[in-house]
Amino acid sequence: MNPVEIIPAFIILLGLMLLNFPIYTAILSSGLYLMIFVNDMPLQSIFTAMFEGVTNSSLMAIPFFVLAGCFISSGQLGKRLMDCFSTLLRGVRGGLPIACLVANALFGAISGSPPAATAVFSKIIHGPIAKEENDRMATGLVVSAAGLSSIIPPSVTMIIYGVATETSISTMFIAGILPGLLIVAVIGIYLIIVSRRRATTEKVNWGEVGRAWLRGIPVLILPVGVLGGIYGGFVTPTEAGALSAIYCCVASLLMRDIRPQDTLRVLKEGLRTVGQVFVLIASSAFFARALTVSQFPQWLTGYFEDYGKIQFLLLLNVLLLVVGCFFDTSAAILILAPMLLPPAVALGIDPIHLGIIFVVNLVIGMFTPPFGLNIFVAQSVLGYDMKYISKCLIPYILLYIVSLLLITFIEPISTFLPGLLT
Repeated sequence: MNPVEIIPAFIILLGLMLLNFPIYTAILSSGLYLMIFVNDMPLQSIFTAMFEGVTNSSLMAIPFFVLAGCFISSGQLGKRLMDCFSTLLRGVRGGLPIACLVANALFGAISGSPPAATAVFSKIIHGPIAKEENDRMATGLVVSAAGLSSIIPPSVTMIIYGVATETSISTMFIAGILPGLLIVAVIGIYLIIVSRRRATTEKVNWGEVGRAWLRGIPVLILPVGVLGGIYGGFVTPTEAGALSAIYCCVASLLMRDIRPQDTLRVLKEGLRTVGQVFVLIASSAFFARALTVSQFPQWLTGYFEDYGKIQFLLLLNVLLLVVGCFFDTSAAILILAPMLLPPAVALGIDPIHLGIIFVVNLVIGMFTPPFGLNIFVAQSVLGYDMKYISKCLIPYILLYIVSLLLITFIEPISTFLPGLLT
C-alpha cells in the first residue's frame, strides 16, 4: 500500500468537518474515496459494512443505558443522590464540592452519559456551590466531573470501544473503576486545598443523613444491581442495561419524579440520541472497513516498529487530546481504535489498558473547547458564554491530564482488577 493514497481521505474528512458538515457525512465521504479510488471495490460493499457495523449484539446495551440516563436526568433521582453526600460531608472542608464530585462518580455508575450528568448537576448543585465557594469553582466542577460518567462503569464509550476492537465489554467496565477513583482522588485533594470554606465544628445531623439516604436508596441500589449482576454472572451488559432502563422508568413514576404523560417525551429524547450514535457507528464501521482493505493498519504497525512503548504512548496521548477537542467521542473511537490497536499490541500494550487511555483522553475532549459537548450543555443550562466556562475549566483539565499520565504509565491502574477475574 502507498500511504500517499490514503492522505486525501483524511483531508476530505477534516475538510468537511471544518465546513460544518455532519460528522457522519464527512466519514462516509472519506470512506467512499477509499472504496472507489484506492480499493476499487463495488458500492454495494458500503451497505454491507454499514449493516454489519450496527448488528453487533453488544451494541444493544447502548439504547438501554442511554434511556436510563434520560429518565434520571428528567426526574429527581440525581437530586436524591446529591443529597446523600451533601448531608454526610456537611462539616468537611470543601464538603459540598466533594459531595458533587462523588455524586457524579456514582451517577456515572447509573447512566454512563456525561452530557446527562452535566445537565443534572448544573441544575441542582451549581448554585449552592457557587454560593458557598465561588462561581468559577462551581462551573468548572459540574462540567468536568460529569466526565466520570464515561470512565466509571457502565459506560457507553467503553461499549463502543469494546465493539470497535472486539474487546470484552465487561472487562472494560471493571477496568474503569480504579482510573475513575484515581481521578476522584486527584480532584478531591485539589478541592480540599482550594476550598474557601474551612472544616467546621458543625455536627453532622445524622437524622437528616438517614432521611437523605433513605430517599436515595432507589438510586444507590441501581449501580450495585447493574455491576453486581454483570460480575456475578447473572446478566450480560445488555440485559443489565435493559433492567436499568426499566428500573429507572418505574422508579421515576412511582416516586412521582416524572408524570406518566412525560414518559413519551423521555422515550423520544432517548431515541434521538440513540439514532445519532448508531448513524455514527454505521458510517465509522464502513470507514474502518475501507481502511482495513487498503491495509492502512498494517502500514501503521510497521511505521511504529521503530518507536518504543513510551514514545508511542506519548504520541497517542497528544493525538487523542487533540482529536477529542474536535471529534465526537464515538466517531473518534470507531475510527482510531481499530487503526491503533495493532501497533499498540505489537509494542506490548494491553488492549484493555489502551481502551482506558482512549476513554480518559476523549473524556477530557468533552469539556475542552472548541467542541466540548459538556460545555454546550452547560451553556444551555447555566446561560454562560463559552469563554467564561472555558476559563473555569482550566484547573480541572490540568488535573485530568495529571491523572491521565498516571493511568498511561502505571498500567496496573487499568489492568489490576481485570486480572483478578482471569
